[in-house]
Amino acid sequence: MTKQHEIAGLLPRRSLGVGGFTLLELMVAVIITLVLAGLMLTVTINVLNLWRRSQARHTQAVTAKQVLDLLERDLQSAVYRRDASRWLAADVIDSPGGLANHGWLTGPGFIKPANGGSLRLLPPPDAIGVERLGEARFGLSGQWLRFVATNLESGGSLPTVIAYQVVRRPVAGNPVASNPAPVRYSLYRSAVGIDDTFASGYDVTASAYGSTNNTPSSALSTAYRQSRNVTNPSHANLLASNVADFGCWLYVRDLAGALVRIYPVAAGDLSHQAIGNSAANDSRFPEVADVLVRILSEEGATLVEAIETDRVSRPATYGSDADWWWSVVEANSMVFIRRIEIKGAAP
Repeated sequence: MTKQHEIAGLLPRRSLGVGGFTLLELMVAVIITLVLAGLMLTVTINVLNLWRRSQARHTQAVTAKQVLDLLERDLQSAVYRRDASRWLAADVIDSPGGLANHGWLTGPGFIKPANGGSLRLLPPPDAIGVERLGEARFGLSGQWLRFVATNLESGGSLPTVIAYQVVRRPVAGNPVASNPAPVRYSLYRSAVGIDDTFASGYDVTASAYGSTNNTPSSALSTAYRQSRNVTNPSHANLLASNVADFGCWLYVRDLAGALVRIYPVAAGDLSHQAIGNSAANDSRFPEVADVLVRILSEEGATLVEAIETDRVSRPATYGSDADWWWSVVEANSMVFIRRIEIKGAAP
């Protein structure tokens, strides 16, 4: 054997497939890649969900501050008149029929639960015997709150009637079943012009502040400070979108300085009217108001609309549509509460 053959016999033999991967190695690499991609996708989805929830909470908080700041200003500007007029009224409407001429869309199909399904003015006391406003529900349109106040005008500050209420209607156009626009629950604030207030009077329950039809004026219309807007607000009176509930409790102080609630005084106290010349406790000028506003996220508002337009079916875990509606709302909304000290005192 030559030296070349001896050297060649010492070298390793080259096997087939030199420089490639076996099928098993390729499968392992693919599995590892898929696992890593799945982990990255999960992390990305979680981050996006967290960002979306944070954005929703921020939007809800900003909306609540806007509502509560404006209501606080209005309540602290309330005008108490010592005559037979009703300078303040708060009604809780619990049936669709009671919303006639309020610019409400009451159909088609399922809406916010009525006839007790959305009524809990005084929640059951908790373990320490306290009634929590955050657990309250104020009917279909929230609390329809009206009072005489002073509103800043270009020519000065003069008495005007102001109203707050929740209205369910399409975001644009008239509240009719054939309107294809998305439907939302929103809070409206109507401040009647000073001339119309003077002409209609300072009794917020007067017929002049009613409406004779269910059609609101356009958002582009200048007719948004009329007396009828107390009952049927214009689109231009929109204060906050995606408001599922709104209401307040009113208090005075006794001789010892303790708070005494004058509204609601009972679970069935659906209508409160403060008369200026009445000596009754519930007609006194309130010194404190606890205000609640429940605001849906946009995702929650979309879910509610899907429920109400029958695009989804009620899960078997819910015993009724009312339980289902409120479960979705509570899971996709935030409750904001503010105690407002009404600084001005009645003469």
